[in-house]
Amino acid sequence: MKLNKNEFIRRLNLIKSATSVTGKMYRAIRVDGRYVTFIRRGKFSPEEIHIDELYDLYVHEDAINTSVAKDYISGRSQSPAVAILNMLEKHIDQESDRGPGEEATAEGVDIQKPNTIARTKKKRIKDEDKFFLAISELAGEEFIVSKNIGKPINKSDVFLSDNYLDYDFDHRVIDCHKKILHALDSDGSFSSASLSHFIDGLVIGHPVLGNRIVEFDEEQHFTPARKDTLKLLKTIIPDVYLSEYLDICNDLDYLNDAVLKKNRIKNRLSILPDTHKDFIQWLHDSEEKISGYIEPKKGFDYPGGRIAQRAYYDSLRDTAHLSPKNKSFKPPLRFAKKQFEDVYKNDFKNLSTDQLRYVIIIQLNARYEMKLF
Repeated sequence: MKLNKNEFIRRLNLIKSATSVTGKMYRAIRVDGRYVTFIRRGKFSPEEIHIDELYDLYVHEDAINTSVAKDYISGRSQSPAVAILNMLEKHIDQESDRGPGEEATAEGVDIQKPNTIARTKKKRIKDEDKFFLAISELAGEEFIVSKNIGKPINKSDVFLSDNYLDYDFDHRVIDCHKKILHALDSDGSFSSASLSHFIDGLVIGHPVLGNRIVEFDEEQHFTPARKDTLKLLKTIIPDVYLSEYLDICNDLDYLNDAVLKKNRIKNRLSILPDTHKDFIQWLHDSEEKISGYIEPKKGFDYPGGRIAQRAYYDSLRDTAHLSPKNKSFKPPLRFAKKQFEDVYKNDFKNLSTDQLRYVIIIQLNARYEMKLF
């Protein structure tokens, strides 16, 4: 017995990926209005199949293959249409094999038994997790490495040390890091410890993106310390995101309302500090209580040192691709949380995966001139 259209659409919503009989994979499958969208493996642009066409094929044909599908599916989407319907039939068959009360599992989705307790609070997914789920869906999870999708980074994936002298940088990059450390009032005492596990994510072996560090920059990164590093980095690396990030650092309202708040700093600034050293002086004069968020750190042994350390580590990620030890790497991909919020005039926590995907696409196209989508 065939499903009615509403049930057909409901079950399509459970399918996240499908594979054709010849092994072609289609991912990021989702119902979007009157269409089912999908992305072919090795591609990045979503394609679409009209739900009416797909349902007609499902209802009127018992033996479904690409030859039959040509009479129903327009464009060049017969193979993905057949793969999706085959996956749908597989789910229906699995459901009919289960006994009463057993849970159904769609590919990538668990359908939980109804909770008998009303209004159970759902745990909110972390912003960084949301971002990496969205970029994984776009680029292909097989190319993304991040703890946020259960694939932690280790030092064999990329070279990243806390000591800039370990990278074998050329003299221009070394001079830049010396200036950065001077601006951040560092004593230069580093242990050459690996920082690879602190990276948000990597894209590895992607056919277009290649190998890159991927960073999702939340509020705590846009400090006067980061502003100092960005100004100096503009002398040695292309201005792909540097000016945009400087604009965020120079937003006094954002600094007070978001950045200081994220660093658990209770006092608020009346004017924008010109430099990190000015900021540290203000921090001292305001008698801010020292917490773990602004405590002294190795190499930055003063109150506020944690903020300087973060900015320095960011500069190392900005330049890691310039090291001969990372010769296969291209410049990092950086995405600021604030930029997603500015596009939609809404808090990041309220944005959908589709909205995140849209901003990622726009950023890749505009900044990195990757006309993929």
